[in-house]
Amino acid sequence: MLLEDFYNFLSLVFTVDEINRNPKILPNVTLGYNVYDSYVDLFRTVQGAVRIFSGNTKQYPNYNCDNYSVLAAVIEGMASSFSIQYAKIFDIYKYPQISFMSQEPLQSNKLYFPYFYRTVPSEKTLYSAIVELLKIFGWMWVGIIYPDDDGSINALKIIKNMIVENGGCIEFIKLVPSINDFTPERIKDIEQTIVKSTANVILVYGSKNYVYYLELNVHISNIPGKVWIHTADSSFRMFNSINDTNVNGSLRFILQKNENPEFIKFIKQVNPSRFPTGNTFTTWWDELCENRCPFNPRNRNCTGVESGRKILYSHCNLRFTGMSYIVYNSVYTVAYALHEMYQEIPLSERLRDRNKLKFQDLKGWKLNKYLKKVNFTNPMGQDIFFSDGEISLVYDIYNAIYYPNLSINSIKIGSFNYHAPPGRQIVLNKSAIVWENKFTKIPRSVCSESCLPGNRTSVRKGQPVCCYDCLPCPEGQISNQSDMAVCTKCPEDEWPNDQKTECIKKVIIYLSYEDPIGVVLTFIAVLFSALSAVVLGIFMKNRQTPIVKANNRDLSYLILLSLMISCLCCLIFIERPERATCFLRQAIFGITFAISVSSLLAKTLIVVIAFNATKPGKNLRKWVGAKVPKYIVFTFSCIQVFICIMWLFISPPSIYYNKQSEVARIIVECDKESAIAFYIILGYLCILASISFLVAFFARKLPDTFNDAKLITFSMLVFFSVWSFFIPTYLSAKGTSTVAVEVFAILASSSGMLCSIFAPKCYIILVKPQKNRKTFVLKGTM
Repeated sequence: MLLEDFYNFLSLVFTVDEINRNPKILPNVTLGYNVYDSYVDLFRTVQGAVRIFSGNTKQYPNYNCDNYSVLAAVIEGMASSFSIQYAKIFDIYKYPQISFMSQEPLQSNKLYFPYFYRTVPSEKTLYSAIVELLKIFGWMWVGIIYPDDDGSINALKIIKNMIVENGGCIEFIKLVPSINDFTPERIKDIEQTIVKSTANVILVYGSKNYVYYLELNVHISNIPGKVWIHTADSSFRMFNSINDTNVNGSLRFILQKNENPEFIKFIKQVNPSRFPTGNTFTTWWDELCENRCPFNPRNRNCTGVESGRKILYSHCNLRFTGMSYIVYNSVYTVAYALHEMYQEIPLSERLRDRNKLKFQDLKGWKLNKYLKKVNFTNPMGQDIFFSDGEISLVYDIYNAIYYPNLSINSIKIGSFNYHAPPGRQIVLNKSAIVWENKFTKIPRSVCSESCLPGNRTSVRKGQPVCCYDCLPCPEGQISNQSDMAVCTKCPEDEWPNDQKTECIKKVIIYLSYEDPIGVVLTFIAVLFSALSAVVLGIFMKNRQTPIVKANNRDLSYLILLSLMISCLCCLIFIERPERATCFLRQAIFGITFAISVSSLLAKTLIVVIAFNATKPGKNLRKWVGAKVPKYIVFTFSCIQVFICIMWLFISPPSIYYNKQSEVARIIVECDKESAIAFYIILGYLCILASISFLVAFFARKLPDTFNDAKLITFSMLVFFSVWSFFIPTYLSAKGTSTVAVEVFAILASSSGMLCSIFAPKCYIILVKPQKNRKTFVLKGTM
């Protein structure tokens, strides 16, 4: 019997005595008990079960040799694997089995275990507690040690799956041999696996018996640099009794138990002579009192009768009394079920035979239905009832602290309530934990260090998912949490910050007056517009001079005015696009330039007609006059106006937010339909320019004074050159550069026309006034 088991035994004795003294429970009925050691051997455990049914120290299957006592139920505290075997035997004879130890999830199935009850929760609750503890500390890289039995193998599968589902990984899983199979080779193999492992957290799964023998043979608590998580509901004092040195940092899940002052008092007053169990009681008392209490069995003068007042007021360490409180509830559960059964016996039959009270006819299966619905409040004030054959309890989390004088202290550092809302199931005081000396702060247990936000994990080939490399997020993606496997793509109107940890709004850009290129283009546009106005002023001031009159001053005025407006319309390009401006910028340029080119065409065409009308046989005089040029300009300009109106009605312009051209900025521009309309407008201008070029070619032999053919030809060549280079440049440009290229092309073609046609005229008017005379003009025609 392990030392802690003696508390459980004493709790049984104490509880039965308390119930027998209570007249409100089972009046006139005395409960008794037989105690059998379950050992740690399955064969001997089964022998004990047969001995229970035989009612004798010997085993007689299917026979009961005890004629004086009646077996109501069996309360056991065995490991899950043994408890399951017990349940199979008890199911045959239909006797209730109440376990205060086994938490095997399989035993929750009432179809296979109809007579099994337990005053502890299913171990699935413990699995959840383990996973939550690992998550709260970020321990994603763990090792597992477990015993070689079917129950543990099933539990291992569940625990492993839960850890993996929550993002954790298992570095190693080590099978603990059976208790009688700890060979030196196996012990060395277990030790080397633990020492070489990179996992700083190791889960030790198994009952207290297995853990006890594991510690006894391997001394796992002596291995430094590890955090041990134990699932056995047992005190750390058990390990301290078999090790000379231990390391801090061990954590253990222990079912929450209320302290029963009456039971503590009972322990302190217990008389060893009541329990003739050889050396067991002596060892237990020595462990309990740590050689400091007045009654110390190691004292040769101790007779065993000094347990009275001296022990009552001693400082024995009674903080952990095993599963005594769970045993306490187990005994009361059976007692209340028997009481309900007893209450249903008619009073006349109860009084007929006071000695037997009909309990001689008790059958286990009859008690089963009363156990299912048992519901009571124990003397400690706790409500006890079964939910699907088990009781829900809270887990306390303890931390072991070992002192240089080989003493030990267990400190409660948290708790786990399975039925609490998610996120509040576990309560933990991290600052109260004492870690092993190797750790200067909370230990980490990861295969790979955490990937900071802005990076993503890339699992190493052939390794668990917890073993990964950190790679920066691709362009346009972020990760705002650590250890993200996939980066998140930013919305189209957002872009990652420099750290790629969050998406920020893209900067909205367009060609504006604040941009250097916008300032330059604005200056050029205003400059050439002003030059056009100056030339127009010069022509108007000198409108009566021969050279102005000879060059069709009305058409010259119209050309200069349209060129001035064409340059000014570039300012509409240098601002945030709107629906109106998207239409106006293309329409104004197209119409004004169409007026300019058609005016040049009309001017050249009239000169050609005028000189050819003087030739014999040519009937062209009717085409010579002031109205013909106006008709030509009006007609060709109206075609351009018609194109613009059709564009406005068929596919009106709209604003387009270009989010693809630049990674971190949104370009506000006119939609692609506006660009198509612009190409149509430009195509029409090219047709006009081509016609003007051909007409100018036919006028090359006219007198020099009236012949602007060379100048018009040159201006059209400038026009073709500019727009020929414009198209590929425009298509390859991105962002605000496309608008800048278009503005530059408009200014270049306008300035080319202004300079090539009007610069020579201004030169004569301003610098060579002697040539601006009628005699010189007439001389040039001869």
